[in-house]
Amino acid sequence: MRLHVIPSPFYAANGLVLVPSGAGTALVVDPSAGIQHLIREVLGLEGVSVGAVLLTHGHPDHVWDAAEVSTWGPDGATVPVYVPGPDMYRMDDPASFLPMPLPDFVGDWVKPTDLREAPSDSFEVVPGLWLRMVPAPGHTEGSAVFLGESPLDIRVNNQSFYSSSEPVPWAMSADVLFKDSVGRTDLPGGDETQMRHSLRTISNALDPRTVLVPGHGPATTLSDEITSNQYLIRARRIG
Repeated sequence: MRLHVIPSPFYAANGLVLVPSGAGTALVVDPSAGIQHLIREVLGLEGVSVGAVLLTHGHPDHVWDAAEVSTWGPDGATVPVYVPGPDMYRMDDPASFLPMPLPDFVGDWVKPTDLREAPSDSFEVVPGLWLRMVPAPGHTEGSAVFLGESPLDIRVNNQSFYSSSEPVPWAMSADVLFKDSVGRTDLPGGDETQMRHSLRTISNALDPRTVLVPGHGPATTLSDEITSNQYLIRARRIG
């Protein structure tokens, strides 16, 4: 599977395009504002349309262009937009729950027409791509990490950043766990205690070999973060 990382000018959020091997459709994750043209470039390069959109949580920098991108399905069909259930309420007006100004280039909010709660069990989000959602509240009520396992080629600007021809565990760690950092807990819906519990659960339950693709910044591995991420080290120590 090829996983394209597309950094956005909207708070430097990472939009993702996941293309299963041999698939005709892709999964677009967290389509932020300002990167529609780049998402289209990746879809054209891969020769695929959008099969579904996945939002890791309800903050504006991760959801803003979901409605538009969801209309890029096969033959112009509108495809489902999945979001963790506890953050569904944010989709009425995401900006109202983030007490900071939006960038000037961000247009008006448009709510997707086919919003669905992300399943709690493993689900085939597009043909050939199975994910499991692990709730990880703390950054928002619905913050979640999405797990997969497959051969993996992570690309930035279509240049390979990481590649394994053998199946490896990987996770979209969203705004829960970053390289050397973690998601903020001081915004509405955030909770430091819940975040600490989420970090401890993730670090204990996931394979340390798991490749992490975060919502901001570069990819990393869980084993590296267990060793060097001071926020994660503290969460594991405090309990």
